[in-house]
Amino acid sequence: MLDIVAALQWVRDNVANFGGDPNAVMIFGESGGGQKVSTLMAMPAAKGLFHRAVVQSGPGYRMNKASHADKVAEMLLAELGLNRAQVREAQNVPVERIVAAQAAVQLKLGQRVPGFIQGFSPVVDGVTLPNHPFDPTAPAISANVPLIIGYNRTEMTLFVAGDPKAFSLDEDGLRRRAGRLLGDNADRVIEVFRKEHPEATPSELMFLIGTEYPTAAYSRKIAERKAAAGAAPAYLYRFDWETPVSGGRMKSPHALEIPFVFDNTGKPLAERLAPDRPDVKSLAQAMSDRWIGFASSGDPNIGQAPRWMPYETSNRSTMIFNSECRVENDPNKADREVIDGILFAAKT
Repeated sequence: MLDIVAALQWVRDNVANFGGDPNAVMIFGESGGGQKVSTLMAMPAAKGLFHRAVVQSGPGYRMNKASHADKVAEMLLAELGLNRAQVREAQNVPVERIVAAQAAVQLKLGQRVPGFIQGFSPVVDGVTLPNHPFDPTAPAISANVPLIIGYNRTEMTLFVAGDPKAFSLDEDGLRRRAGRLLGDNADRVIEVFRKEHPEATPSELMFLIGTEYPTAAYSRKIAERKAAAGAAPAYLYRFDWETPVSGGRMKSPHALEIPFVFDNTGKPLAERLAPDRPDVKSLAQAMSDRWIGFASSGDPNIGQAPRWMPYETSNRSTMIFNSECRVENDPNKADREVIDGILFAAKT
């Protein structure tokens, strides 16, 4: 994270030489990049180095505690055959061994749940990162930075792409997987989601549940707390367009929005996910234009319809990006309420 701060300092000091404006810098990232953007918003060293922020499918709601970092560091040293007194010797270990040791530690820490911060991560140390980025409130040091944040409707399909069984679950399979994720809350959550999505298969329900818990929920909570700060707006989106890849079973997976944001659909690397079709081109232009508008002014509305309103708890306005874009207030409210009740009940 401090390397990123150094890069942003370089931009501040040099971008004018390339025709850029050091007072109009937008940072945006997807997945782990979104978590980095979230973290930068709470870092004193990054204050004033950027002026708009976009978090795509990577809400950095909380980071790890120092005690967790101590545990992970000791595990890494043990994998390298070192102890605390030999920490400096880690600088002489070949990078291949360090990478292998990191992978071994991550395996011992257990399976990752997309959306939660686990393993190697930024740490709330009280100095570089004084507090969790958006818990219990939005960071004051970036109060004047407007934010776009959002997620894809079925983030989870990418993470289970190599697991054929995930796409053909029966009722028992749904309950087992939901139970591993939600524990005793699984049955209640399944009941709510099934009522909200009566046509969904067991696999599709699991994809929706796994996306909501926690990626979608954290994204909304960040938008909510940013809005509550009252200094700059937060704009929330959900990306619903479904890719035809793999016979359409992937639906709207994690990372699918990237070629649309960059208007690179139909190009070689994105052709299979986002083919060269009129509806794809239209959505890519609409989405990339809004990112460009936000970068230049802090407002993603550049004359396009529909008007994207800032997120507030009174309306929960959400831009739905699809072949036909629309704005919905509090989409799938029942889903939101049941997941929020699990994640935030003790904190709200």
